[in-house]
Amino acid sequence: MNLVNRTRVRDALLESSYSGYRCFVDGSWKGSDKFSDTGWFCTSSNGEPPTMGAANLRRSLSPLHAEVEALLWAMKCMIGADHQEVAFLTDCSDLVKMVSSPTEWPAFSVYLEELQSDKEEFSSFSLSLISRRANVKADNLARKVRTEPLHITYVNNIPHEWLF
Repeated sequence: MNLVNRTRVRDALLESSYSGYRCFVDGSWKGSDKFSDTGWFCTSSNGEPPTMGAANLRRSLSPLHAEVEALLWAMKCMIGADHQEVAFLTDCSDLVKMVSSPTEWPAFSVYLEELQSDKEEFSSFSLSLISRRANVKADNLARKVRTEPLHITYVNNIPHEWLF
């Protein structure tokens, strides 16, 4: 099942029960920085400890490019962990619009083709818009990796002082 939800998921609903995994994603970009920064934070409905990742990549062309790169990286990490039922959550409304109407975003066609291919690895995939307040953990991870002077990728081995 593939679903892209253009409506904002109410923060209160995030506390309700769910099945599978929830993966909060965020990209961070500044025109003056050397890197674009990505972060994701994943929770499980079966009580597993949360998983998370943070990376800085060669600076993207725009903030929206950083957001789609963050989603793609999080998707690949979920595929690698064999998580097949994942609800992805973002605070970027343009990312949700792009994924729901890919033909309207020709400048992102290469990313969207990759995203479509990766979506096929999931038995259940959704992308929903949430508030920035509800996405604070992924946002913190993306912002913290910005302080690193060299290319860095962390998956589940996050520096202790970065934790919330």
